[in-house]
Amino acid sequence: MATGELGRWHEHTPGLVARIGQAGFAPGLDEALCRLVSFDLSCAFAYPGENSPLLLHDGLRRVSPPDIMASYLGGTYLLDAVYAACRRGIAEGLYRLGELAPDDFFSGDYFNSPLVHPCISMETGALAEEIVFIAALSPTTRIAYSLMRQNGHAAFSDAEFELLRQAAPLVTALIARHWRPAVDLAGPGDDGPLERAFRNFMPGLLTAREQEVVSLVLRGHSSLSIGRNLKIAEGTVKIHRKNIHAKLGISSQTELFNRFIAHLLGERL
Repeated sequence: MATGELGRWHEHTPGLVARIGQAGFAPGLDEALCRLVSFDLSCAFAYPGENSPLLLHDGLRRVSPPDIMASYLGGTYLLDAVYAACRRGIAEGLYRLGELAPDDFFSGDYFNSPLVHPCISMETGALAEEIVFIAALSPTTRIAYSLMRQNGHAAFSDAEFELLRQAAPLVTALIARHWRPAVDLAGPGDDGPLERAFRNFMPGLLTAREQEVVSLVLRGHSSLSIGRNLKIAEGTVKIHRKNIHAKLGISSQTELFNRFIAHLLGERL
C-alpha cells in the first residue's frame, strides 16, 4: 500500500514544481499530501532569525478569528514550540510537535488557548496532533509547514508519519524553493528581537532569574525541566515560582500567562 500511496504523491510532484513561484503552489501541496494522509488544517510560517515570523500559507480554514493570527504574528509566537525549535537551528526534516515541545507544553495555557493560538478554535479546543516539515533557508532562518488534525480525530499513526517522512526531503526542497523569495524580500525586521519581551516583563519587580523562570514556565517547561535548563534544584525553581506569584499578586499559572500576554501585546489588565 505504501508504494501505491507514494506513487500517487510522486504523480503530483511535476505539477508542484511547475507551480513554484505561483499562487497555486500551497493549495497544490496540501492536495498532493492528502494523497498520502488525511489532515484538517495546514499553515506555513517563516521564522527569520530574531525578526517576527511571516505567514506564508493559511490553510487554517478560518478556525479562529483574524485577530488571533495578528496576536501570534505580533508576539505570542514567542511561546510557540515550533518557533523555539527554529531558533535553536533544528535540522531539516519532519517532526511531531511532541518531539519539539517542552514536557508541560500540551497541558499549558498557550497550547490550549483559543485566544492566542491561531490553530485552536473555540468550538473544537486543542488539536489532536500537529506535525511539521522544517526547511532551512540559512543557519538562522527556517520555514515551518504544518499539517494538523483537529480534536475528535486520531493522531497521525506511525505508518502515516513514515509515509510523510519519506516525502519530507522533496517537501522541504519544494517549500524552500517556493517561499525563499518572499522571505528574502521581507528583509530585516524593524522591531528588533522580541525575545526582549521576557527580559522586560516586570523588570522593577522580578529579578533576572525570576524572569528566566517565567520565560520557561510560559514556554511549557515543568519545574524539573526548568531546573535542568537553569542548572538549579527543582526545589529552588518552586521557590522562585512561589515568589513570582507573590510579587505579582496572582495565584495560578493561568493568571501569569494572561499577565504576560497582556504585556506582550501592549495591553493593560
